[in-house]
Amino acid sequence: MAAITRIIPIALVIFFSWVGICFGEDLTVTVMDVSQADSILIQTAGKTVLIDAGEEKDLAKNKLKKRNISNIDLAVATHPHADHIGGMQSILENINVKVYMDNGFPHTSKMYEKLMEVAESRVTSGNMRYMSARQGMRLNLGKEAHFEVLWPNDTGLSDTRSDINANSVVLKLVHGDVCFLFMGDAEAETEQMVAQQMETCQILKVSHHGSPHSSIPELLDTIQPETALISCGMANKHGHPGKNTLESFAQRNTQVYRTDWQGDITVVSNGRSYTVSTEKDMKLADLPCIDINNAPASEFSSLKGVGKTTIDKVMAARSSHGKYNSVEEFFADLPKDAGHRLEKLSDYFAVDCSNRSAGASKPSAPNPAPAQQAAVAAPSANPAAAGVININTASEAELQKLPGLSAPKAAAAIEYRNANGPFASCQDLKKVKGIGAKTVAKLLDSCTTGNVAAAPQNTAHQAVAAPQYAANDNPSGMININIASVEQLSAMPGMDMKKASAAMEYRNTNGSFASCKDLQKVKGIGVKTVEKLLSVCTVK
Repeated sequence: MAAITRIIPIALVIFFSWVGICFGEDLTVTVMDVSQADSILIQTAGKTVLIDAGEEKDLAKNKLKKRNISNIDLAVATHPHADHIGGMQSILENINVKVYMDNGFPHTSKMYEKLMEVAESRVTSGNMRYMSARQGMRLNLGKEAHFEVLWPNDTGLSDTRSDINANSVVLKLVHGDVCFLFMGDAEAETEQMVAQQMETCQILKVSHHGSPHSSIPELLDTIQPETALISCGMANKHGHPGKNTLESFAQRNTQVYRTDWQGDITVVSNGRSYTVSTEKDMKLADLPCIDINNAPASEFSSLKGVGKTTIDKVMAARSSHGKYNSVEEFFADLPKDAGHRLEKLSDYFAVDCSNRSAGASKPSAPNPAPAQQAAVAAPSANPAAAGVININTASEAELQKLPGLSAPKAAAAIEYRNANGPFASCQDLKKVKGIGAKTVAKLLDSCTTGNVAAAPQNTAHQAVAAPQYAANDNPSGMININIASVEQLSAMPGMDMKKASAAMEYRNTNGSFASCKDLQKVKGIGVKTVEKLLSVCTVK
């Protein structure tokens, strides 16, 4: 609200600091388990900071009360979505908060308006100060620790997948030699801005509950996190954290901790090193398991976001298909909407709950380091004129070359294309969630569909595969899996883009395949798939 901003002008708080001796004192950061929401507690040198307050009204407050916390020096609302500010009003009403900070961009929700009424009342009565977070601010926590505000700036970001998320307050916390980065629900565009301000940082509080719309390679490669902390809810309907996000961390040997499996996550820094402890230690094998072939409807309904319509589609598909041999086969057999919904919850499904690895839907093998990728990368499969991208055959990396198309938008376009088939026109990109008319207008001059919509899908892939080979390289039409592009691999019988990408990643990491049967070593590619493609496969 403008009234609060006028009461405490930004100029008065840029140099806000807490004076105290913290040399030799530990700093503790706890990512509290508040389900599919965020709330982070930071304590050092007798000072207490809270970043976000979850969604449930009293959950964060009660967790603080159990820790005998009755005073908060700084409470930060990273952005005004309910899963970050839902419990903040209760915090302001029940705990003595000295300073309240948010991103300074008003929102129209009733929850936000009510929260700001309470905040304004506290400021007016002299019981609390207000700050608008702005890039460049530094907040000292004694001599050893300080915050740096990395985002937002005065104007913020617009025309993103979610402008509210994109303008989250992003904070860097430095305690001696130990660095923490708190991302709120930052979007890819925000992360690009942050990456330009960062060097290495050991501990990353992952953006947006591990959503695939964030944690972009540019940021991860810049900060090189050793530890990633994810706040998410058990069996949440969004499928957070996303498999691609987890794979990105695995590729970088980053240790991941997540509140849905491990409860409260506590990091203790002494300014030189840090330790991590968790409230519990749940693993994949400890999760509830649903037998895709035999489970009754009631077991499917126990998952969040899975309703009667989806369950009816599952039961109908199961009755007409017979036994599924893999979780991946199960998802592929369902109607697109049901398959997409359940695939986000793949950790909870198995063909054999006593042996969950049997037929599991597994993540792809890790990518090589950037230098290795450069050495083995296949040429572009785009048959269009130079500088023009065919959105029906382009890889995710190629799509990102289109003006205005960020990594999350490119990923969403690939997902839409895989689910719905080729785009009939470049304007059809507007059908993709997160891609609007303004973005499409920017990229039209660089976009083509190659008229593939009129051709069978396999024909389209074969058409773009040809440039990969010399004229006399493979006259038989066999596909050499050691030099084929991802598009060529996906054109093989039984393969799709997901399996092809996994094969490419495996090849980049482990070198050439000795035989076509070696494709069975790739996660997600089974014996039946390999049998289907042997007639067109070669390694020479």
